[in-house]
Amino acid sequence: MQSKQSKKQLIDAVINDYEARKAARIGLENKWMTNLNFYNGDQYLGYAKQYYWQSTESFNHIGPLVENRLAILAEVEPEVKDELVRAVFDKLRFKRLIEEGNFWQEVTGSVFYKVTKINNQPAITVCSPFEIYPNKLDVSNLEEISSIIHAKNVDDQLVIEKWTRDHLTIIRNQELVYDGELPYPFPFVRGTSELVAGQFFGKSVVDRVIPVQRAYNAIKNRRAEFMSRMACGVVAVEDGSVDLDSLEIDGLCPGKIIVYQQGYREPKFMEAGSIPDELTKEEDRLLNEFNTISCGDVLTAMSNRATVGEGTLTIYSEQAKRQLRRSIQSIEDVYEQVGAKILAILGVENGKSK
Repeated sequence: MQSKQSKKQLIDAVINDYEARKAARIGLENKWMTNLNFYNGDQYLGYAKQYYWQSTESFNHIGPLVENRLAILAEVEPEVKDELVRAVFDKLRFKRLIEEGNFWQEVTGSVFYKVTKINNQPAITVCSPFEIYPNKLDVSNLEEISSIIHAKNVDDQLVIEKWTRDHLTIIRNQELVYDGELPYPFPFVRGTSELVAGQFFGKSVVDRVIPVQRAYNAIKNRRAEFMSRMACGVVAVEDGSVDLDSLEIDGLCPGKIIVYQQGYREPKFMEAGSIPDELTKEEDRLLNEFNTISCGDVLTAMSNRATVGEGTLTIYSEQAKRQLRRSIQSIEDVYEQVGAKILAILGVENGKSK
C-alpha cells in the first residue's frame, strides 16, 4: 500500500506530465480546431473587419469535399477471416465505429482506437486526437512511443490515464484510481489520413486546401462588394451639402428624398463600372486549384454515381482510389491491428485458446 505522500507525488507527477504534453502540442490543437471550423463553414472566426461593410461570407467547399471522401470510405470494409474477431466486430458494431473514426481521420489527420476489456469482454472506443498525448511528437511510428496519456472529461471530471507498455496509472478528479500492471496489451491503434515523416500525428486534406479556401472566400466577397456598389450606387456630395448621418444610416432606399443645401451642386452617382474580368478569372483559377489539390471533382462524381456512365465511373473509381489510397490502407491496417488486440484480450493465439 502506497503512503499518502507517495500517492500525492505520483498524482502530481502524472498531472504535470499531462500539462507538459498538452503545452507541447498546443499548436497542433489549434490547427485541428481550424480544420474543424473550416469544415463547419466557420471560416472567419477571429477575423477583424477593417470596415463594417466588408463582406465575410464563407463559400464552403471543404465541407462537401470531406463528406464525399467519407461517403467513399464508408464502403471500405476489409475481409475479416477470423470468425471470433468477426463476431466481436459485429457485436460491437465496429463498422459504425470506423465511420466515426473516419471523420476525425479525414478532418484532423488522425484517429485512435482504444481496445480494452469490460466485464471480461473486448470493448473498442474511438478517441479523437484531442484526447491523445504521446511522450514524443517527432516520431512517425507508434511502436517508438513508450507512453500515451489519454485524457478526457467524464461527467465533468478530468480522467487522466497514463499508459506505458507495461504499466497503467489512472487519475480521476485528482484522485488515484489505479496504479499497476497493464490488465491487457497496450490498447491503442492509430489511423491516419496521410502519414507525415517524423511526426506522430497525421495530416489531413483539409490542411492542404485551407489556403485556397481562404483565397476563394476573399475573391467571392470582393466580387459581392463590387456588385453591391453597382446595385446601390455610390453617391458623391460636396462637403456640407447634405445630411450625411441620414445617408449613412438609411442608405439610398427606394423613394429616398435627398435634401441638399442651396448653392451646392446636387449629389451625383459615381460611375460604377463593371466587374473586372480578373476577379472572374481568379475565381475560376482558385476553384480549379482546389479540385486539383483535393481531387474534389472526381470525388463529387463518385458520390453521385447515377449521373455518370459506367465507363466514366470506372475511370473516376480508379482516380478516387489513388486519391484515398492512404486513407483506405489505414482502415485496412486498423481492422488488422484491432483484430489482433481482440484475440490477445480473449487469450487466443494462432486460432487456439491459451
